[in-house]
Amino acid sequence: MSSSSIVVEIPYFLRLYENGTVERLVDQRTVPPSLQGVDDLEGAASKDVVIDPQTGVFVRLYLPRLETGNVNGRVPLLVYVHGGGFCIGSAASALCHGYINKVATEAKVICVSVEYRRAPEHRLPVAYDDCFSVLEWLDRQALALEGVSVDPWLASYADFSKVFLAGCSAGANIVHQVGIRASGRNWDRLCLQGAILVHPFFGGEEAIGCELGAGPEVEDFNKLVDALWSISLPAGADRDHPFSNPVGPGSPALSTLVYPPTLVFVAGKDLLRDRGILYYESLKTAGKDVDVVMTDGEIHGFHMFNPNSENATLMLKRISEFMHSSSSHHCNDPTQNLSV
Repeated sequence: MSSSSIVVEIPYFLRLYENGTVERLVDQRTVPPSLQGVDDLEGAASKDVVIDPQTGVFVRLYLPRLETGNVNGRVPLLVYVHGGGFCIGSAASALCHGYINKVATEAKVICVSVEYRRAPEHRLPVAYDDCFSVLEWLDRQALALEGVSVDPWLASYADFSKVFLAGCSAGANIVHQVGIRASGRNWDRLCLQGAILVHPFFGGEEAIGCELGAGPEVEDFNKLVDALWSISLPAGADRDHPFSNPVGPGSPALSTLVYPPTLVFVAGKDLLRDRGILYYESLKTAGKDVDVVMTDGEIHGFHMFNPNSENATLMLKRISEFMHSSSSHHCNDPTQNLSV
């Protein structure tokens, strides 16, 4: 790949060379969107929409086949952020495309899957900036101001009063940080109703729970997450930085933030599970409306690799119920700026 020497190598993820070149070691193939949906018979129609030509940030929109009796013809919006340790993965990967197509199809929601810029070329908070810009774009779509190019799918079918944020792994971390920014924003039309964090990728300088275990699996895991944080956090930051540790000494007190309902998923065989449980417990202690779902016997991101399994099906059912809940926040009250 390069004659320059390797300065960082993360097995199965990437190599970073001295000259700044990045060699990603995972499958980088992408799949195109499809206006016909999966197999031309089932699934959601999809298309890519560029949000910022200067940065290359785009979203892949998914429009499910809707029943003719759907009330007002409008459905909730799910803004989805893919995982990959901040440095791999794509909204256009076969893995992500297949799963989000399934979410849109079965949950009957419009999905907005975000292609954000990745580390180490773009360290945090760039991914947060990119994903927050998607919320700003959606708010402009909802306003439909003169001069704004409004997407016809969103104009015809999106219920901007029912917007949810969701992400897996690093994507769940991004959801948390984007929500903190959203809590201080007076949206014109957009209304955030909830957050879904699946197997969130958080960290901290002090090891907790399963991170303290012995054996090669735990040792390899700790080396992996240390390496990922080293190329993703701002230069010189440690793992108690607010971007890594949402309950660390430098992070804003969760009790001071306004949160909509939050749903956290953790997996029994995931060595990140105790970070997810700590996040849930901290939100609960802060008086927030939060629930946690533990899936015993499953690994990190199992639902992506085996989306038709029984546990993945149960997860999607819970996510769908969460988004279609009858309870909702009212965003026309400026005191109800919502965050996740």
